[in-house]
Amino acid sequence: MPNNPYIPIVEKDPDIISNLEDIYSKKWKWSKYFWNNNDIYLEIWTGLGNFFSRETFENPDINYIWMEIKFKRLFKSAEKSRSLWSKNFVLIKDFWQNIDKIFQKEEIKQTYIFFPDPWWNKNRQKKHRLFQKDFIEKLYFITKKWWKVIFKTDHLEYFNTTLDLFKDFWKWETLNLSYDYEKETDKFDSKKLTEFEAIFRKDRLKINYVEFIKK
Repeated sequence: MPNNPYIPIVEKDPDIISNLEDIYSKKWKWSKYFWNNNDIYLEIWTGLGNFFSRETFENPDINYIWMEIKFKRLFKSAEKSRSLWSKNFVLIKDFWQNIDKIFQKEEIKQTYIFFPDPWWNKNRQKKHRLFQKDFIEKLYFITKKWWKVIFKTDHLEYFNTTLDLFKDFWKWETLNLSYDYEKETDKFDSKKLTEFEAIFRKDRLKINYVEFIKK
């Protein structure tokens, strides 16, 4: 890690916040950070920013916050968005477990979570899998009423397990459920593929898709 050339670049990047104290100080103050009262959308794990950059460009009246932990991905996502002259975004370097430290109650309108690591090893799933009971409760806390979390994955077991977790938390409603997202819904947009989705599509793997609405 000390030899990672992206560390000093990320730490100086004006569109990336990597200091945890600085990140947590903005809880309930993100509108002040953006200097407007526009809706805030969140993506957890940006990859290399393909989806991220297109969203910021096409929706200038929405504020985007994107979470990532890897320095290179943070920098690449910021660069892609800047290349489209987007101004309505910020990237933050932190782990998903801390979203309740970063955002206040109902501060986020919509959250995207695309292709999180399924952690194939059963012994590590409880520690590392993103979708777990406490995380779903935190998502509920930060999400505005009647708004949503959008989830996509190629991993069928992870998808079904996540569906069960949300069903157990009865305050979420499931919409637009699909086990073959590209063929079965009108949500597919080939211009907004994540890096992983582009690979899976090339390999003709089925993508699972669902929206969870906060009741």
